[in-house]
Amino acid sequence: MMWLRSIRRPLSSLVLLQSRPPNYSSLSASAAAIESERCIREGPRNDWSRDEIKSIYDSPLLDLLFHGAQVHRHSHNFREVQQCTLLSIKTGGCSEDCSYCPQSSRYDTGLKAQKLMNEDAVLEAARKAKEAGSTRFCMGAAWRDTIGRKTNMNQITKYVKEIRDMGMEVCCTLGMLEKQQALELKKAGLTAYNHNLDTSREYYPNIITTRTYDERLETLKHVREAGINVCSGGIIGLGEAEEDRIGLLHTLATLPTHPESVPINALIAVKGTPLEDQKPVEIWDMIRMISTARITMPSAMVRLSAGRVRFSIPEQALCFLAGANSIFTGDKLLTTPNNDYDADQNMFKLLGLVPKAPNFSEDEKDSEDEKLEASV
Repeated sequence: MMWLRSIRRPLSSLVLLQSRPPNYSSLSASAAAIESERCIREGPRNDWSRDEIKSIYDSPLLDLLFHGAQVHRHSHNFREVQQCTLLSIKTGGCSEDCSYCPQSSRYDTGLKAQKLMNEDAVLEAARKAKEAGSTRFCMGAAWRDTIGRKTNMNQITKYVKEIRDMGMEVCCTLGMLEKQQALELKKAGLTAYNHNLDTSREYYPNIITTRTYDERLETLKHVREAGINVCSGGIIGLGEAEEDRIGLLHTLATLPTHPESVPINALIAVKGTPLEDQKPVEIWDMIRMISTARITMPSAMVRLSAGRVRFSIPEQALCFLAGANSIFTGDKLLTTPNNDYDADQNMFKLLGLVPKAPNFSEDEKDSEDEKLEASV
């Protein structure tokens, strides 16, 4: 028992040790803390340096999560989550070589090419999506671009008008757009156009060689100039380095106007594609991407997109806390699996989330009010 006596201390010393406050003077504020406070105080900015975004991304994880949540609560109704449904209206047979995509004609993934869906099938899918709680209906076509597709484009603009008449937001992702086509889609009532950058400019050639990074940015420019909301994000888990994730966010956050929607996708590795052996994305990487996107682009809808099916409800809850406020719901995302409607309704109930109502411009709101008065 002699060793016990050697480490005994007076009771007063123990009390003093217990009552002494922890010393935080050696801990400096993280970049996430500094930039979130600046964001709340001064609003969005578009002059981010790559190093600034890296410092936010590299902040201690719990600090990053907390401050992403702070910005989110300042900029949005933190319980609202936008529900979107994505339908592949023209599947397979794409001429591009996107390494992650099962719809490329270059890979043997067992997916058969199909023609453009007919009007009845598309509108029925939109009605079902609305009944299930979705407020935005997105239509995707496996094309490199829309050049020489006048008949198909005329059909799609008709779909856009019909779905808008249902009182839903409408989004399309059809590949590269020309300026005139963007204007025609805007006239039809298109709410948003999705055109992801996928990854950083530096890593991009490792994933796609059939379309340049600048061509993607040019499509975003046409969309913006036509007055359509921009939806653009990327995919993680492609084999990229953290520096490439930071590069993607830097490109998006330094656009003249931030995208209204920023989808963060986790790769779903599909057998037959060059990336079939990639490891699943960790939830911590998703949280870092979402929180950094939220702090650097505070007004954007940050969408927890592809790969969500792999995450549990507690993991998804962390993503919502970090700043995600939009999801794709329905059992498929184009051709890959997704969470079904019932599972998402149960999650909303459990977490106390509420669906976000459709958001239209002032002119569109006036038009919607006129339609409502006419129907009454």
